[in-house]
Amino acid sequence: MIVGIPTIEVSGKHYLSPHFGRAPYFTLVEVDGKEYKISQVIENPHVKHEHGRGAGVIDLLTSYGVNALIAQGMGHSAFTMLRERGVKVYFIPETLEGLITLEETIRMFVNNELKEAEEPRELHDHHGGR
Repeated sequence: MIVGIPTIEVSGKHYLSPHFGRAPYFTLVEVDGKEYKISQVIENPHVKHEHGRGAGVIDLLTSYGVNALIAQGMGHSAFTMLRERGVKVYFIPETLEGLITLEETIRMFVNNELKEAEEPRELHDHHGGR
């Protein structure tokens, strides 16, 4: 299974990005049971696009064979497009505050601590979103 994780880099360390579509990177992780390895980090070329960004990001991820995606949240259209393409979406617990490291995100996934999302989770940000 190839898991896509939207990530940001802070002082040389990778963390789960709070924003799916605006993540500067997507880290691709090959998961086999509890074993995993980071296969590659791809830059998000759609980070600057406002409209239709989600579709471009999803095309990019599915072109790399991503079967699952871990995020803090995402809007309805991105969630629906991923599900239509057979990509499972997992959200990290809302109780976790602050930046979550890439390693911690993967650890939660391989230990079955993340449940597959049944519906989108809109995150309210301060960028004048909807």
